[in-house]
Amino acid sequence: MKTGRFGTFFNRFARDVHGNLTMLTAFILTSLMVLVGLAVDLEFIFRQKARVQYAMDSAVLAGALSRQAGATNAEVVSDIRQYVSPLIDSAGGGMSCTTVSVTFSDDSEDILGRMRCTQPTFLSNLIGNDDMSFTVSSTSTFSVGRIDVSFVFDVSGSMNSNNRLSSLKTAAITAFDELLPDDQVRDGTVRLGIVTYNNAVNAGAYFDKVTRGVTIPADATNSGAISNYNSYNSARMYDQATGKRFMYYQDGTCTESDPDECDQHGDYDWDVARWFWEDSTARDTCVYERTGTYADSDAAPGSFAWIGAGNPRWNFYDSDRDKYRGENEIENGGANSSTGALDFYYATCRESGPVPLTEDKDALKAHVQAMTANGGTAGHLGVAWGWYLLSPNWQSVWPEVSKPWDYDEVNVTKAVILMTDGDFNVNHPTASKNSFRQAMDLCDAMKAEPANVQVYTVGFQVPSYVQKTSDGRTIMEYCATSPSFAFDASNGEELKDVYREIAQSISDLRIKN
Repeated sequence: MKTGRFGTFFNRFARDVHGNLTMLTAFILTSLMVLVGLAVDLEFIFRQKARVQYAMDSAVLAGALSRQAGATNAEVVSDIRQYVSPLIDSAGGGMSCTTVSVTFSDDSEDILGRMRCTQPTFLSNLIGNDDMSFTVSSTSTFSVGRIDVSFVFDVSGSMNSNNRLSSLKTAAITAFDELLPDDQVRDGTVRLGIVTYNNAVNAGAYFDKVTRGVTIPADATNSGAISNYNSYNSARMYDQATGKRFMYYQDGTCTESDPDECDQHGDYDWDVARWFWEDSTARDTCVYERTGTYADSDAAPGSFAWIGAGNPRWNFYDSDRDKYRGENEIENGGANSSTGALDFYYATCRESGPVPLTEDKDALKAHVQAMTANGGTAGHLGVAWGWYLLSPNWQSVWPEVSKPWDYDEVNVTKAVILMTDGDFNVNHPTASKNSFRQAMDLCDAMKAEPANVQVYTVGFQVPSYVQKTSDGRTIMEYCATSPSFAFDASNGEELKDVYREIAQSISDLRIKN
């Protein structure tokens, strides 16, 4: 059958379309291969750039540490380049990089590192794109240089509730790992200290250095004993003859013809006597706040600035028998806290004493793991001792390796991390201000010149009804350097996150860009 002109045209068109489709298909396939090749190469380039960026970040940090340790600029450049080289080699892929250029800022401690790298392609070279290049840079700075941090932990009785103490231990160890990572050289640039508080603070091995010691001969007269009673009851009193510690108490002689009348009315001629104790428990080294001129300062312990020795206090009132006969228990009953004769409250603290500044992370962790909780919450004592750990005025108290830096030392930051789960509600009877007010005054002084201590606060499951300042702030909010320095946590995971965040924010070096 003849097709005619139309059939001839159609056949020719069909042949042309088939050829065009073949060409179009080939073009599309080639383009897809190019795109896939580019995607594969680009993905690899991004991974390589990330590796190089990490290497550069680490190198300039290492250079900053070298500079801080006293290295010259030339030595720092050498350290940075030597640090980068093996990291680049480990990236593989045939990548090559220029030598790191290092620039030192004239008006800051910044160190800028920069280099350009070229990575051969694997697939896009089919279209003539043989390699791809990128540039990385990083700047390190002394954000704080050397840093001393004191951790202040609440170990009052309420910390035994809701697994709080266990959660605190886990969170504290997380912070230690952040500030003292295992791969960091221990060079004294980061030191951490610990103090715990409940209704008192255990001064531990430093008790004799911070409290006043008095050796007293036998009292010749009652009036002399009364004078000593009034003068020395906050000191470490030792009997000159025996060397034993003692406390004064009042010993009554009944003036009634019928002794029962004394039981009812307490009619006595009072003398002053001594009660000796030998005790290996924590009460031997407990202390309370100092009062007077230096109550709100970090002055070194000494004349008129001694810390109060936590001696037992004599209870004039015998709560067991509802009579004023506590002295009988002291004389004859082996006086203790359950007889009503003696009050050990301010002479009883937890077994954990302060840990002066150290970079021994194992010792810090062991101390935290051994913490126990009981008693009240004299939070102002925690504030004070957290400051004492950092104060250059206390250099004579702490060991040589733990001596705090001077306040005006270049590139040094001091930080306190204060933690509690409730009200500051206990103060010694000799104090003229309650714990809340004392804490406010201590925080004011610690944050001001010349100390400039950075104060971070952590409230853990703190109830909403806690005491507040006149403008509605909790003591945690008041003491924090700024609102961003005050943290709250409602459970163990949040507490761990808080301590990690704080630790990261006070790391001694950081990447600027």
